[in-house]
Amino acid sequence: MSKSKTTEVHPLPIPVLVHIVNEWGDAPRIEAHEGAAPYPSVETLRAENPGLWSHFPALDERSLIETANLIHPVFASTSGAEFAQRLSALIALAEMTPTLTSDAWRVRETWKTTRPDRALLAGATLALIDRLRHEPDASRLGTCTGDACVDVYVDQSPTGRRQYCSLTCQTRARTRAYRAGKRAAADGPR
Repeated sequence: MSKSKTTEVHPLPIPVLVHIVNEWGDAPRIEAHEGAAPYPSVETLRAENPGLWSHFPALDERSLIETANLIHPVFASTSGAEFAQRLSALIALAEMTPTLTSDAWRVRETWKTTRPDRALLAGATLALIDRLRHEPDASRLGTCTGDACVDVYVDQSPTGRRQYCSLTCQTRARTRAYRAGKRAAADGPR
């Protein structure tokens, strides 16, 4: 019986994950009419946090695009059940398994993958799992409802009612609604 080599999975920081999905994902790029624009530089991303990227040897444009496209639908889930199903599918796709390890008497949970070529996807998936451990409300991970935007976000507001990826999208939506209201009032009943 041959034993597969496993690699420890390192979670991505959530802000880095959001950045990857929004900058390399097809859906956000197409919705923003940026589908033909060049992708951001992988080297710039790598330079921002070199220690982090040492855990992800396959950090290249292809792996960033693949990971972004696989993670975006998790953020776009319309129910907790759909979110759980999509995240579980990514665990299987990245061939991830949890295990316990110890350093002397300190025992901790670690995740392993038998697919080092999918280390970035595994790290993104583990980031979402870790996020759910601290905030199990999956509705706090979503996609922007602004026009021409499906960027992902993590809602950390006290009310948990965030709908936009940024203040820019929120301001655009409010401005459009205000102007539409003004036009409707000006057109009024005749």
